[in-house]
Amino acid sequence: MIKTLRSWWKDSEIPNLIGRKKVDFSIFEYGTQIPVEFHVDFSEANQGKAPALGTSQKIVFINKNQTFEARLQNVDQKSADREALQIRYDSNKELKQFMISQFQATYQYITAKKAENTGKKNIVVPDAQAEYIEFYATGSPFEYQIELITQQGTPNVWWVNQGNTIYAGKTEGVIWAPLKNSNGNSVHHWETMREVKRGDIILHYANKHLRYVSRVIDPAQIAPRPSSFANSNWEEEGRLVRTDYYEISPAIPLELFNQQLMKLNITQGPLNSIGGVNQGYLYRFTIPGLQLIQHLSKDVNWPTFTQFEIANPVMEETITLPEIKDEDVRETVNQIKAFIKQNGFHYSDPLIENFYLSLKTKPFVILAGISGTGKTKLVKLFAESVGATGESGQFTLIPVRPDWNDPSDLIGYQDLSGRFKPGRLTEVMVTASLPENRNKPYFICLDEMNLARVEHYFSDLLSLLESQRWMDGQIVTEPLIPYTSLDRLEDQEFYGDLGIPENVYLIGTVNMDETTYPFSKKVLDRANTLEFNHIDLTQLPWSEGDEEQEIVEIAPVSQRFFRADYLNLVNVDAENKELVKRTTNRLVAINQILEEIHAQVGFRIRDTISFYSIYAERFGLLTEDEAFDLQLLQKILPRIQGSHTSVKRVLLKLLKVCLEGESLKVNDLLDDASPLYSRWDAGKEAPAAKYRQSARKLAFMLRRLEEDGFTSFWLS
Repeated sequence: MIKTLRSWWKDSEIPNLIGRKKVDFSIFEYGTQIPVEFHVDFSEANQGKAPALGTSQKIVFINKNQTFEARLQNVDQKSADREALQIRYDSNKELKQFMISQFQATYQYITAKKAENTGKKNIVVPDAQAEYIEFYATGSPFEYQIELITQQGTPNVWWVNQGNTIYAGKTEGVIWAPLKNSNGNSVHHWETMREVKRGDIILHYANKHLRYVSRVIDPAQIAPRPSSFANSNWEEEGRLVRTDYYEISPAIPLELFNQQLMKLNITQGPLNSIGGVNQGYLYRFTIPGLQLIQHLSKDVNWPTFTQFEIANPVMEETITLPEIKDEDVRETVNQIKAFIKQNGFHYSDPLIENFYLSLKTKPFVILAGISGTGKTKLVKLFAESVGATGESGQFTLIPVRPDWNDPSDLIGYQDLSGRFKPGRLTEVMVTASLPENRNKPYFICLDEMNLARVEHYFSDLLSLLESQRWMDGQIVTEPLIPYTSLDRLEDQEFYGDLGIPENVYLIGTVNMDETTYPFSKKVLDRANTLEFNHIDLTQLPWSEGDEEQEIVEIAPVSQRFFRADYLNLVNVDAENKELVKRTTNRLVAINQILEEIHAQVGFRIRDTISFYSIYAERFGLLTEDEAFDLQLLQKILPRIQGSHTSVKRVLLKLLKVCLEGESLKVNDLLDDASPLYSRWDAGKEAPAAKYRQSARKLAFMLRRLEEDGFTSFWLS
């Protein structure tokens, strides 16, 4: 039911609305008088409390992040033999100035008319130019939320439900709503037509899609129902707004944005509590809501009048990711392998399992090997298999240039005018951090990563990866771009304090030759290094029976599939603690060997190897020995290099660990280890080993040490 008295109005269907006051000059001078008919509404908002006759009560106005104090005064008007309830803020200069600044159109209109009509007190603002202040109950007595409906330069945004009348409205360039329903009552979602002003933006919704966006040409006028509007249930007289329609192509389905839009909590907006569209006609909308829809419909060519220089409109929030069952992980990994094979590439087992586990353990992986072995292609196809394509913006290839000597090419820089120019990496991270994208994985491939010195351009990111921590159920890092490092306000709002989102995965491909740079231990400690040096050219992109195999489609997965479950050992579940102890005992034995050349590992590598082993066992992707073998190969052996006898002794001792159960006399092999490493010569069957892959690499490193006088994991 709608209640109207002079400059006050209320629709009882609007939740928590106490009343709407049309702004007049009293708002700028002292406050406002509350009609008797609205006393009950304020009483209900104050939970039955009221100032005694002749007294006043402090009240609080809340608008966005601002609060203002005023008084609710119960005036004893003896001459009229009644009470008079007033909102007063005569002495609150801050609140009066706030009202003037917000309602500039009304203030300027009234002051101009007063100058023209000296002595005239009551200046009535026409409805088409009127502004309003709305009072809402907050659940606390004498505290009111105030919403301001203004005529300022920034247009208002509206949402109209048109149904079958949308094409008639588009043809005539109008929207139209009756003054009253068949019962003779006003309806709030028709009354909103009064507030539409020239330049406002309207989103037109029909049949589960946004189909048009328009700009208002003329505000509402009383007009008969257009003949093309065939709804016989509507009354003949109504309000008509003229507007320019622009088609949204392709039309935007409601399900693309409704769940995200609900989180903006638009007052008197078009959506109900479950994301459906309210029954009604014209609803209030917001510029942030419009921008959110624009973010989610990047294939739509929005007209320029809908573009605003306003920072990221999407509200920050805690995202709850869907649970991934452990038993589903192996099946998904097999799907990824089948998709890659279907696209003509074959990688030996367990490379795909290893790549997945490495990403799950830490979101930075290095793929090393000779040129042409499919390192970059692996990253692209792996990402594509889970729905992260270049077209979706979830896969980005960044070729590294030899002249990179600082992070500016990746992260960005400030130009001479002080404007921040983001790098490719920053652009991806901004997109990935949007709430609507946090459940999607984003892959960044740094191609030929070591053409420049990695420590020079990548050190900031390496440090940030070590700052990962849990916050409100999400993994966060320290800021990559501190707020205070940016000069311009718009840059601060958009890029300030941007960290590495938990759904961004960094993969570097590297070749090791005379044109590239080696890696420092700082880099190696923070990444799993997967090698591609052992190639089987007989693996062809087809085999008998392939033509009968079922086509494997792209299957998008949740970010939860890749996100780490552990950041510190203290997070490890009780059932995995024994595995961590066994893994640690193996590392203690390895560290005793590495001490001779000061290459022992610390807590960071212990934790990483433990997490990798937990995931491998939990998902049934690798055995415990296979997991430790790959971690020995990828986390420990890359640290070993040199030409001294001590290096050879360490290599021999480590090979003895890999060949557990085999008698190996280290001192007898110091002068000539060829009888040992020659067992891995090409064409020979490799000897049985507990840690098979590490054993083969150690044999290779021993051969290089004897033949070249120097060895390294990276020699090819």
